Amino acid sequence: MQSRFSLSRFFLRFVLTCGTAALPCFPAAPCFAPGGDYITAGDLAAVLPVLGGLPAGLKVSYAPIPGLARVFHPDELRRLALAHGLPDPAARSTENICSAWPLAKLAPDTLKGAMEKSLEGREPQIELLAQDKAEAPPGEVIFPLSGLSAYSENAVVWKGYVRYSETRRFETWVRVRVHIKETHLRAQGPIHAGERLEPGRWRAESYSGPPLRETILSDATQVTGLIARRDFADGAALLALFFELPKAVERGDAVTVVAGVGAARIEAPGEALSAGICGDVILIRNPSSNRTFKARITSAGRVEVLPGTTAGLAGTDSTKGNTL
Repeated sequence: MQSRFSLSRFFLRFVLTCGTAALPCFPAAPCFAPGGDYITAGDLAAVLPVLGGLPAGLKVSYAPIPGLARVFHPDELRRLALAHGLPDPAARSTENICSAWPLAKLAPDTLKGAMEKSLEGREPQIELLAQDKAEAPPGEVIFPLSGLSAYSENAVVWKGYVRYSETRRFETWVRVRVHIKETHLRAQGPIHAGERLEPGRWRAESYSGPPLRETILSDATQVTGLIARRDFADGAALLALFFELPKAVERGDAVTVVAGVGAARIEAPGEALSAGICGDVILIRNPSSNRTFKARITSAGRVEVLPGTTAGLAGTDSTKGNTL
């Protein structure tokens, strides 16, 4: 049974890589590594220079999945060259050309480095107990926190991946024991929904243990001015999920609208029809024409009309002081 399964798997791989071509199908030379999602004419020309007349960025084929090879037979290369007015490459080579991702086992230091990057600033201590034995293609190794199977003092599985091309991932996993050290902020007295955090309204405590599912505010220099979205009892951990930045513009606020007209900058009054923080796009009403348009908040009480948006503004050119 085992040998029959192995033979079937080999035959499937043979068909995927060789198609229905006559034997022998495998190239004499080693396979070259794809450069991304596609195998391009530039990749082929590096192996067979007679194809150098093709546009280097021409997409010839999808890159194979890791573990398989994409084989280019002489007849296929001949058709490609002749279709673009190039000499027949068969006179230069009668061998197959193949492309495949180089594979290697992921080094433990590489795995730990990727996990530590996800826990940057939290003094992580990671004990690697086991790892996926599958060989992986070269690329950036990433272990998102969402890949943790549990948040526990015990060993857990952490799923990650190798980003080996623009849009492709090679899944991997490790079994680890993770420990962090960081500061947690807790409420100093009750904090009510809508209240703005001010110094003295929290206290800092040291935490040592496994990563927690919810992110707790930890940087005292960045919490002043945050607005609580719910009540917190005295001593409760300040969960980042339930705080937000103060609004730079509130609904109904009078704002200064800035728009670019050529080299000129027009400023005019407007009314905010929605609230937002810096960087948000909100709806603005032009009080003189009653026209509404979208603009991006740049600072408190100040917005900039989005490029290509018609606002129908008439105001002052801030660069020359002229009325436009």
